[in-house]
Amino acid sequence: MKKNEEFIGKCIDYDKDGNGIVKHDGFVYFVKGLIKDEVAKIKVISLKKNYGYGRIVDILEISENRVKPVCSVYKHCGGCNLQHMSFLEQANFKKSVVENTFRNIANLDVEVNDVLSMEDPYRYRNKVQVPVQYDEDLKIGFYRSFSNVIVEFDDCVVQSKLSNNIIDYFRNELVKYEFKDLIRHVLIKHSHNLNEVMVVIVCREVITVEINEFVENLYNKFDEIKSIVLNVNKREDNVILGEEEYLLKGKDFIQEEICGYKFNISSKSFFQINPYQTEVLYSKAIEYAEIKSNEIVLDLYCGIGTIGIIASKYASKVIGIEVVEEAIEDAKENARINNVNNIEFYCMDAGDGANKLIEENLNPDVIIVDPPRKGLNKKAVEAVLKLSPSRIVYVSCNPSTLARDCKRFNDNGYSIDKVQPVDMFPLTVHVETVVLMSRNG
Repeated sequence: MKKNEEFIGKCIDYDKDGNGIVKHDGFVYFVKGLIKDEVAKIKVISLKKNYGYGRIVDILEISENRVKPVCSVYKHCGGCNLQHMSFLEQANFKKSVVENTFRNIANLDVEVNDVLSMEDPYRYRNKVQVPVQYDEDLKIGFYRSFSNVIVEFDDCVVQSKLSNNIIDYFRNELVKYEFKDLIRHVLIKHSHNLNEVMVVIVCREVITVEINEFVENLYNKFDEIKSIVLNVNKREDNVILGEEEYLLKGKDFIQEEICGYKFNISSKSFFQINPYQTEVLYSKAIEYAEIKSNEIVLDLYCGIGTIGIIASKYASKVIGIEVVEEAIEDAKENARINNVNNIEFYCMDAGDGANKLIEENLNPDVIIVDPPRKGLNKKAVEAVLKLSPSRIVYVSCNPSTLARDCKRFNDNGYSIDKVQPVDMFPLTVHVETVVLMSRNG
């Protein structure tokens, strides 16, 4: 086959990005938007040495798992790329991603439970960050896939209606102000259970002219807004938030409630995107940990203390370790407002913190890890192995690094007992997973 030639092929599976896999004349093609078992006329758009990319020209046999996307900019936006799949097919795809990743990266055939999905998988995001561009016209939206072109939207179906309304307010009102060309991003955090909103205006420099009037009008327009922050980011990369911040209105945090506990969330603190599935995810992690009342729990990468605080009522003591100073301050405050007295926090790198426990002869019975996408570094893995807990609960947003790290523990005396995917991000290819590992012997 050559570029721009067409052929008829059947989708036999998916890659990790949700593209359909089609084999034709012994060659593999990846086709965006094609569903398993569908037959389509496909146009070759790119060829590599061992594989190619195709585009759907016409679907000749349509899968019963194909649905009409509900978003008007679905084909252009780089966000929810599984809207053409039924929710059952999305769950099947995500389960297979976890299975295949363990098999291909860790060389392990593990039993993966069915995905825990949402009954109503819309309006779930509690955080949205949209780029702002001003040339001759003001544009606020999301980037088109693999580009810096902004796709504007009327209604993003994974964001709350309130977040959409605030973005629309920015779009309509910013044009009236001279400082509009200084704004890089608008970040909105919306606590769904307590209905509080923080708005972070990310700018290229400190804005003084007219900003007070705009902020006052914004604050008065939406009763739910409890915090407005100005963040200054002068960097020329894709990092959203800068180090310099100013509180413009209200308080410097909002509050959310998860599993019966309240948590303060600041502009830079990490909090799970989906508050409804967060309860499912954390409850599963606590269930797998099987914490006994006389046991010590180590919460590595504790963030603002969510999992550790929830685990505290089952344990004798909880120790949280996190490298981000602001997150540790939030964690201490969260323990205080929830009257949790059997937890302490260290602001340290995960590996260094675990080694500190070794030096102090503190031996946790259970270690819960919830690292960023890059997973555990070698030092952290070695420190966990030295601590030798009877159980490790690994919460991960990246199946690839999860499988890699589980292989490391499996090679050093830990069995992989349970693997539970949780659909934290419906309509997207992302999947969260909880794994229970137990020390052999």
